[in-house]
Amino acid sequence: MRMTDRFAVLAGGLALTGGLLAGTAGTAGAAPAAPQAASDCPSGWFCVWAGQNYTGRMQKVAGTNKDLTQFAVFQNFKSWYNHGASCDFKWFSEKNHGGSSGVVPRGYKETGSVSRYMKSNTWVNCR
Repeated sequence: MRMTDRFAVLAGGLALTGGLLAGTAGTAGAAPAAPQAASDCPSGWFCVWAGQNYTGRMQKVAGTNKDLTQFAVFQNFKSWYNHGASCDFKWFSEKNHGGSSGVVPRGYKETGSVSRYMKSNTWVNCR
């Protein structure tokens, strides 16, 4: 099973408890230091970390992004947290919201040993 397939299975299962939202133009940033906790992800953002247990380089996005491949950590991460203020996070395996997709509910976080990636995103089910 490919990495995106594994993430799709996880997020697809999460989609049953989460929803979808239309987002606005996004921004992205990278933290220069190595965060040590999911709580380092600011409210309103979706964050990924290169390492397990929210370690290593952190990358964060807010809003809709048609191309996440410019951000290295989104191409190989092991921890994530949807700290969205009011929306669920929808990821896609291809640029421009193509390929397989899944939804990560607001407030959901996970870490593991499997490397994952995503190439675009939007926000759904805003409350």
